[in-house]
Amino acid sequence: MSDIDGSGFSAILLKVAEVSDRQGLVTVMNELAIAYGLKSAAYFGIGLPGRTNEAPFLAVTYSSDWVEHYKKRHFVEIDPVIQTGFRRLLPLDWDELARPDDRVKTLFDEAAEFGLGKKGLSIPVHGRHGDRGLVSVSCDRTDSDWAHDKMLYLRDFQVLATHIHDRVLRFGGQPPEPPHLPPRELECLQWIAEGKTVWECAVILDLSQHTVRCYLESARHKLKATSNTHAVSIAHTVGLLFPHL
Repeated sequence: MSDIDGSGFSAILLKVAEVSDRQGLVTVMNELAIAYGLKSAAYFGIGLPGRTNEAPFLAVTYSSDWVEHYKKRHFVEIDPVIQTGFRRLLPLDWDELARPDDRVKTLFDEAAEFGLGKKGLSIPVHGRHGDRGLVSVSCDRTDSDWAHDKMLYLRDFQVLATHIHDRVLRFGGQPPEPPHLPPRELECLQWIAEGKTVWECAVILDLSQHTVRCYLESARHKLKATSNTHAVSIAHTVGLLFPHL
């Protein structure tokens, strides 16, 4: 993968926030793939409010030939990324997937022939109303390079997955309802957003560091965030935080 800095990540996040339709999101997914040196990037959404059919919402960088081939071979029925990914809460490394079935091996071999990477990662997003999203990225890296890059960019992909799914929900005219956070949890998140440490939050709010950590942990859980930084990002997106106290 290429070396992308914080400004590059922020630029992609801003573009996600500005897209208003499927084609716009496909463009952003292509830019994401290029920025991170990926072979492919894809978003799958199911159970989305406002959609009257059962077909998933797709925004992918795959070639149209691969999409048609995938449909023709009915690979969705045996694709372990789809079958496992949507049920997961944590990111799924494709190396974890068992491939005992010959059709599954064929799926991955043919995917590589059509330009998808042999290494991949899928990030699940679970909405509050039964909606689910899955952001998948793939690349061709050595085992050691993939292990390094996966850890380096995992947080980026998790934040992007959440924002992409939230943006797709807005396409249907039904913005996601922000979770309720009590005043103390919001205060702690607000000060973290202002760059304060846990110790500084504790001093400002006249609380123990343990109590501040508990409030932050609770907020992360409600926001489905993986870190305080992730929680702040989500809270900003859904309008829970203000630029300044």
